[in-house]
Amino acid sequence: MEPELLEKVEALRTGLGRPVIITSGVRCEARNQEVGGVSWSFHERGAAADLYCPGVGVEEVAAAAQAAGLNILPHYSEGYIHVEIP
Repeated sequence: MEPELLEKVEALRTGLGRPVIITSGVRCEARNQEVGGVSWSFHERGAAADLYCPGVGVEEVAAAAQAAGLNILPHYSEGYIHVEIP
């Protein structure tokens, strides 16, 4: 993973004061296709992660991620957010 992404995810974890669980990080092209990722996925560059924080709602995690400087794509019904560095 890109060091900048890790730093920002750590800032997110610190800001929430709870563990942040990464469910998907760096993906090879084949795995990205398996999970239905887009061909230009930031996951393939190590610049994106899908994550959640147990006991914290998606909206709150998304707001904290934005405050940490991450671009976000919330997946409310699935209970996680996609974060990436610009």
